[in-house]
Amino acid sequence: MSAATSYDAVRSPEPTRVLLAVRGGEPDGWAREIPRILAMWSRPSIRILAVVAAPAPAFTSLLPAAGRMYGAARAAWRDAEEKKIQRVIDELTAGLPGVPDVVWARVAGDPGRAITEHARRWPADALLMAATSGLGARLCGVQDRVVRDVGCPVVLTSASPVAQEA
Repeated sequence: MSAATSYDAVRSPEPTRVLLAVRGGEPDGWAREIPRILAMWSRPSIRILAVVAAPAPAFTSLLPAAGRMYGAARAAWRDAEEKKIQRVIDELTAGLPGVPDVVWARVAGDPGRAITEHARRWPADALLMAATSGLGARLCGVQDRVVRDVGCPVVLTSASPVAQEA
């Protein structure tokens, strides 16, 4: 039995599937940094995953009016989160070549799990997301889970120093 290795089989398929995970807490200028990072690939296929994770605090009242107010407050919270994410998406799409696919994921639980599952289902060749803590610092919560579990390369980036000063 002999084995042959083809260098063509080792190269990544074109275009590379790049998933941009957006949660609304990205630092100012982060979206302007993404086109520079995407330049690593010659023709990336880009999908933006907008993860809306509005918390749902426990509700214990038996009063119908309280239930309506709770529902209205949760809806307003979700709308505010969606608007923050939409602003980031608008800034992202202005700098990207072509029109990326945008998928919204509304999660009640762990956003890291939602990102990981979507990256596997799509399937992404690489994942880009904002570093909410310094790159030299210990990764926290969502980032740690995604990096550990996603199964593809992850690029964590913050805004460029020039963008942060602006």
